[in-house]
Amino acid sequence: MEDKDIIQLYFERNEKAISETDKKYGLLCRKIATNILYNEQDSDECVNSSYFKLWNVIPPQNPTSLCAYLCAIVRNTAMTVLKKRSSSGRSEQLSELLEIIPDTKDTEKEYDERQTTRLINEYLRATSRKNRDIFVLRYYCNMSVADISRALKINEITIRTRLSRIRQSLRKFLRENGYDI
Repeated sequence: MEDKDIIQLYFERNEKAISETDKKYGLLCRKIATNILYNEQDSDECVNSSYFKLWNVIPPQNPTSLCAYLCAIVRNTAMTVLKKRSSSGRSEQLSELLEIIPDTKDTEKEYDERQTTRLINEYLRATSRKNRDIFVLRYYCNMSVADISRALKINEITIRTRLSRIRQSLRKFLRENGYDI
């Protein structure tokens, strides 16, 4: 089933949307969650929570790439689970140490990071859907080229070539927008 058809099922509030999403992207979502959480049970719960979140945002959202949108939800959900897990398991010694370590946040650095993020998002909106999916899976979901190849059904050499071209194009775009790279 095509992404646009699955999205239409969400707009119709048809529960088949979730099963079709799982059928098409379930393995990919579990791989992303497992890469972050290293726990199969937590990963399954994360994926299920992500489907629920997707159900709640479509509509009104109408993503141009269901794959990239869902992967971002899964990644964010997994990162939240990981943060909760690590903060609850913090040792007493680490907590004591964190009390004396100064906050090294730099306002200018934070501003630069936000600007860079804005420009990367702008670049991704302007690129093809396939390139956007490859970029997000590689650099946002930390997937290997082999995993991306299996997920998108594109051979590994093509993935590597596209990634190289995307990086070159992004570098040029950032330079044109004032970043000296």
